[in-house]
Amino acid sequence: MVKSTKVNVLQQHPECSTSVYSNEKSGSTNAKDVIFQQNPECSELSVSTNEQPEKTAPHPDDPINALPSNRLEFQARITRGPFQPNFDIFPRTQCGNYSRSFHKKYYSEFKWLEYSPTTDSAFCFACRCFTSNNLNVGQKETAFTTKGFNTWKNISESLKKHQKSKSHFHSFTSLSNFLIKKPIDVILDETKEKALSKRQIERQGNRSVMHRLIDITILLAKTGKPFRGHKEREEDSNRGMFLELAYLLKKYDPTLKKHLEEGPQNATYMSNLIQNDLISSLHSVLKRQLVLSLKNKKISIMADETSDCGHHEQISVIVRFYDESLNKPVEYFVCMQRLTAVDAQSIFNSLDGIVVNQLGLSWLDIIAVCFDGASTMAGNINGVQAKCKEKNSKIFYVHCHAHCLNLVLIDSIGRSNYIVFDFFGTIQFLYAFIEASCIRHSILETVANQINLKLKTLKSISTTRWACRYEAVAAVKNNYTAIIIAIQTICDTTKQSEVKAKSRGLILQLKTFDFIFALNMLHPILLLIVKVNSCLQAEELNLLTSANLIQSLKQKLYQLRSDNKFFNDIYCDTVKHCEENNVAIPKVRKRKISTKIDYSANNQYFADTKEEELRVSCFNVVLDDLLNGLNDRFNQETLNLILAVGNVLKLEPTKENLLCLESAFEVDCNDLNGEIQLLRNIPGVPLGATTKTIFHWIEFLNQNNQKNIFLEFHKVIVLFSTIPVTSCSCERAFSKLTMVKSKLRSTMTQQRLDSLMFLFIEQQMTNNINYDDVIEEFKVMTPSKRRL
Repeated sequence: MVKSTKVNVLQQHPECSTSVYSNEKSGSTNAKDVIFQQNPECSELSVSTNEQPEKTAPHPDDPINALPSNRLEFQARITRGPFQPNFDIFPRTQCGNYSRSFHKKYYSEFKWLEYSPTTDSAFCFACRCFTSNNLNVGQKETAFTTKGFNTWKNISESLKKHQKSKSHFHSFTSLSNFLIKKPIDVILDETKEKALSKRQIERQGNRSVMHRLIDITILLAKTGKPFRGHKEREEDSNRGMFLELAYLLKKYDPTLKKHLEEGPQNATYMSNLIQNDLISSLHSVLKRQLVLSLKNKKISIMADETSDCGHHEQISVIVRFYDESLNKPVEYFVCMQRLTAVDAQSIFNSLDGIVVNQLGLSWLDIIAVCFDGASTMAGNINGVQAKCKEKNSKIFYVHCHAHCLNLVLIDSIGRSNYIVFDFFGTIQFLYAFIEASCIRHSILETVANQINLKLKTLKSISTTRWACRYEAVAAVKNNYTAIIIAIQTICDTTKQSEVKAKSRGLILQLKTFDFIFALNMLHPILLLIVKVNSCLQAEELNLLTSANLIQSLKQKLYQLRSDNKFFNDIYCDTVKHCEENNVAIPKVRKRKISTKIDYSANNQYFADTKEEELRVSCFNVVLDDLLNGLNDRFNQETLNLILAVGNVLKLEPTKENLLCLESAFEVDCNDLNGEIQLLRNIPGVPLGATTKTIFHWIEFLNQNNQKNIFLEFHKVIVLFSTIPVTSCSCERAFSKLTMVKSKLRSTMTQQRLDSLMFLFIEQQMTNNINYDDVIEEFKVMTPSKRRL
């Protein structure tokens, strides 16, 4: 008996319900997941920019597929029963003035009914399996056996008519006899029954072995470990992790031991080709499960590019949609695809192939795209986002908010503020000087231990690592005393003139009033920014929450600019720090205001004190640059939408807000306004436009199924939460890429890389995979030398 497992990681994915026929034979049900099979090719993806990914193949149990010719496999297929995908919404077909579709309710009324998602048509399971019955000659209906029935108008009458037909009666009788009675050849020959029973036991044993090999494959894929060794001969001490784990389990598992020692040596399923097929089978099952969960939903797409250690340009694609079962938006990795050109058209062609072919979606299903701010991606005229809008003009483009905040920070430390500019240059030079030598790093550690200081690791300044500036400043602030002593020690003990000159220069730079002031000033400001940046990287974030975070940051920066106490504390700490480290506190040079007209001068203001000079020329400039950057960078096309949704959540929308939502989400503004008027008079409704208001509204509407009453209001909330804020999930995929495709694994094919990346990233889906589905996929992919 084949044991089945229900995959529950994506609660919304349709399940293939099992017919009551299986109970008559085996006494158990065998629930199968309805999933689409990805084309199982093991060759590397072609590098042609014009080639598009092939469409996914149908599920092995899909009615459009031929029935198995093998006797045991045919019996197993009959036992599983009709293929009944349990969609919430089926594809609609225009029938005259009405749009009609199949419905899952017919499964319960007609137990023999099955449905093919590939052709959007219905079949009769009994007639399809036993149409060759001699009693059906001249009576079979091809619409229910080979072509499929898809005339949805008056479908109930058509199904009842077929159920009463002679051909269906004869086929159903044959099906019942097949499930209940023994075959004729078994009745006539007792040895035949023993032979069939032996073959069935052998088949179940082979499937048990496959379960163990699948477990090994999942373990290695989930942990990002390599499968193969350099040499895999039996006498080699290290044959790779796959073989080593298999032979380790052999010591404790009689089933695997019998398979490896007593089974045919030409079908051990241990070869590198079988390993690749197992990886591809796992990936295909999970990919079809994901594709199925996207049906009839509005989707957002996030994409970003990077280069791997094999010098291949890779694009990572993530989808975001609203999961009704979890009542929140979720994000899933789709694929890692190689690019041979990084112009906008090539990138869009790659995205188009993924959306249409791999995911089976239309661009009309896409509600938003989220990229970084590179001109190739974000260009309004010929960028990728512009090409996406050519397919669907209502698509929103979101410039990743985490990237935006990082750009604001980079722009604010430009050459215009020489104190901050020189400060970060000194920080970077300090990192390069200390970390370039193990000896110099060792001296710093020794000094830190001598003064009982917990040393923080020095960080490099990078334009791509968003938290690096705060981490670099925090490390220098914490280690300042140890750094000064260590560099002085290096200067005194080194025998290299270049190192001595650099160390002297560093000491002079570190022991300046401007450097210490910038250190004390930037640390609290960068702490605010890094906290917001960290929040902007969360998967569950929505645009309203992001807008509130940015607004909160702006208000805090405005507050700091007008807070004299904050600046005075920074200046006093700087003076105290300078006195402790024998750093001279400079005085302001008194300058004479020019009486001549000088167009080259910026202004004629001269401060009377150093404190006043630093406030005007450094502190205020940094905050002004940050505030201007926040206002410019976050003035995106979604701003009006955020304001509209915020007012709707407060039940105070204006006419312009309603029209904005009608255009964006295709809701009826009159119905939406009417629902809002009703909600105003319902006690206990969540009001306000705070971070948690959206989730409170979702919980409220799910109570007593009120979402079916306030349809337009619920639709606005769901679609708004589907729009992404950041493409950080793509960045996280790149982190996994460096673990999967390392220097020792740089020659793996693109198809294998994509499969391993999916298994590595979507670990929850991998943990809950149905092993029997994987075996069925493996059988389709691989000519079996053993009965499975």
